[in-house]
Amino acid sequence: MERESTNTSQMHRETNKRNRRQFLLRLGEVGGSAAVYQAMTVMGLLATGESRAAESQQRWRQRASQSRAGARPGVVVLGAGIAGLTAAYELKKAGFPVTVIEARSRPGGRNHTLRRGDVASEFASEQVCEFDQDAELYFNAGPARIAQHHSNLLAYCRELRVPLQAFVNENRGAWIHSSSAFGGAPMRAREVIASMRGNIAELLAKAINAGALDAEISVAERVHVLEVLRDYGDLSQNNHFLKSSRGGIVSGSGGLTPAQARDPLLLEDYFFNSDIPFTPNFTESYNQAATMLQPVGGMDRIAYALADTLADEIYYGAEITAIRRTGTGVRIEGHANGEQGALEASYAIVAMPPSVLRTIPNDFSLAVKAEIDRVQYANPVKIAFQSERFWEIDEHIYGGISWTDPEVLQIWYPSGGFGQQRGIILGAYLFGGPHADALANLSREARNEFALTAGSKVHASYREKLTHGVSVAWGRVPFSVGGWSVSTPSPLLQQPDGPFLFAGDHLTYLQGWQEGAVVSSLNALANLGEMLVL
Repeated sequence: MERESTNTSQMHRETNKRNRRQFLLRLGEVGGSAAVYQAMTVMGLLATGESRAAESQQRWRQRASQSRAGARPGVVVLGAGIAGLTAAYELKKAGFPVTVIEARSRPGGRNHTLRRGDVASEFASEQVCEFDQDAELYFNAGPARIAQHHSNLLAYCRELRVPLQAFVNENRGAWIHSSSAFGGAPMRAREVIASMRGNIAELLAKAINAGALDAEISVAERVHVLEVLRDYGDLSQNNHFLKSSRGGIVSGSGGLTPAQARDPLLLEDYFFNSDIPFTPNFTESYNQAATMLQPVGGMDRIAYALADTLADEIYYGAEITAIRRTGTGVRIEGHANGEQGALEASYAIVAMPPSVLRTIPNDFSLAVKAEIDRVQYANPVKIAFQSERFWEIDEHIYGGISWTDPEVLQIWYPSGGFGQQRGIILGAYLFGGPHADALANLSREARNEFALTAGSKVHASYREKLTHGVSVAWGRVPFSVGGWSVSTPSPLLQQPDGPFLFAGDHLTYLQGWQEGAVVSSLNALANLGEMLVL
């Protein structure tokens, strides 16, 4: 009897495994690898990035605390982006001799905030930012938002006292625009979303009443499901989507007179139009949300807070020309201020993007070199302008993102400085692909002109209000040569290669996020801790 019970339990476990596999397979067909990854995390089949990072940090600090001060080996960190800064910060705290080599004249890597007088460099050009001098007039050319569950990065913000504020990632008062829909006129996001949900709810209610879903919904459940649909889509009692104040009200109503809901958009104006780039579930993905976070005064506040603790350890303007092995240690060759030099250490944490790293002569293993060569990068483009805050005064938009034609895709409004005279508006943000490449291939002046022309379809006063355009095409930026990895993270690069350890968001499933850079550094440190001879 006991054996039969054991066999039955085993059969249940195997059945559950098959069911999970089938579920994940179907989910992957619909939602792709990101959906599968999130589902596996929820089901407990994968540890989350936060839990893995916490384990790595605990392992590193435990091993580091056990090491005698005299026995702590020297470590050189290659790159002062968020990954390299995090690693160096933890090494210094633990009492390790650490040196950071950075080719740029600033910390942060792709964490780059432009203010008046800052230089945006590309291979063939340089541009000086001409914004007015003001605390709110800055442009986060790289990362610009932090998810609330990016707990490791946020922990460093608390530790280093970097003040944060809300980042408005979604605003129903912003615009949805497509030249191929709504007669080319921009529509408020609330109008589009209310009409979309109302039409979907009405279609589903019709299907239920027609008996098309009897196999899934019992007669007893039907009443409840229809109530839910009426609430979700703001349907009438007859389950029709007529109009809803969720989509806005007629001008002049709602004050001294009752609010009158706008007529809804027609289903064919939006629902069947694949040319509209806006996705209503954009802020429902795991790393996006309607409300996110940003440092007060610019994203580079994080980079500088880390770098300030490493003032004696960071060497700026030093370009690496070779990465070599010396027995059990490393030798880093480079030049700075016209002079050649070299540095030897026991270990190196390589926190440089593979797009740059593969161009530097090195002594990595053949397998590691192949993995570095395999990593491919997106080439995003951002363009920002200074302007009077007409979007607040004339259009009542306070933060958030408008979506427009795919040639420029997004227009961002600042999440800080509400009510002030001037602000920085992001006139284009392309994540990569042919439209980004086309924009990157233009001159700086032509990029600005292109963005102004496109943005004028959304905001009538755009061109006359916007000034001091500045753009960054990350595929053309020295020492970056790309924005974020679009390749599957390499397990091999997550492990040491002799005295070389690797860090960077490309090693994680948080590619393009600073949290990924932090998680990768904690993993490299944990690997280093395991290698230490105590």
